[in-house]
Amino acid sequence: MSDWGKRRIGDFLLSGIVCAGLVSCSSTASLPASLTCATQYRPDAATMAGALSETLAVPRVEGFGQAEAQTFPAMTLGVTFVGDAPEGRVVNVVVTDTAGEVLFSTLYQFTDGHELRTDFAGEHGFTGLNYVYSDGAMLQFSCSAA
Repeated sequence: MSDWGKRRIGDFLLSGIVCAGLVSCSSTASLPASLTCATQYRPDAATMAGALSETLAVPRVEGFGQAEAQTFPAMTLGVTFVGDAPEGRVVNVVVTDTAGEVLFSTLYQFTDGHELRTDFAGEHGFTGLNYVYSDGAMLQFSCSAA
């Protein structure tokens, strides 16, 4: 078994011990204070003409939080990073069009924040690189722990 596999099994066992009540699951001390989402928006997906590259800073909130958002002409990226809430620890990512219709939505659930420090090839963070299309435009984004 690779070292990576052994570490992941160890992380899983440790999180089981932590959540079994031997250590408190409610501590957010090991969680990052914020996330960073890198974006590139292209008004015409086929060209780089008019492309915008932005960074969205997403602070950790406790309980129910409001999404941090980056708005582009055809789409809006909204990200919420909840460190502790009744539903657990989550990162919620939603992309909507100009009418507010959901184009993309995903929920990342995590235990101690270690999962948020995963960095896929190409430095694409724990989300990997995502592409969303609407009305000929394209939004690329990836989020990582700050």
